[in-house]
Amino acid sequence: MTGFSKIAVYRQDLPPTGGYAPMSWARVPARRIPLWPFVSLWVVSNIFGYFYHASEKRHYWQNEMETDESRSCIEPVLLAEQDRIVLRQYRANRDEETKLMNDVPGWEVGTWFGDKVFKSRTFFPDRPHLLDYYGVSRPSTQRLDVNASQWQL
Repeated sequence: MTGFSKIAVYRQDLPPTGGYAPMSWARVPARRIPLWPFVSLWVVSNIFGYFYHASEKRHYWQNEMETDESRSCIEPVLLAEQDRIVLRQYRANRDEETKLMNDVPGWEVGTWFGDKVFKSRTFFPDRPHLLDYYGVSRPSTQRLDVNASQWQL
């Protein structure tokens, strides 16, 4: 015989003797978290932040003043150096013109077909024209110098 022919005995599930424990169905309010620690932390951090910001602002402006003073002190040196570079290039242009035009009869260096370019000896432009400055140089030199932004202070 197989196990299928046995009669199964069923037992109904019943509550425990003495009954179930009472179920609490009353409203249980949530535990209140006190607000004063958060407010006090916020107040303390704001006070600290105010004084820290004031101190950092003072240091920032001190550094800015020092930077401005150093820029104003170094500016004449930089301008003189730029003028020196320009004069050196003008001299190189003049030497190159002398070398190029020495075979042309009646050519006077520094003139435009015999007319003086500048009417006075004291005139010196703030920024030379690119064609004057790079008149006899290679285009690659001009591109390199222009991209190097040598005129910026």
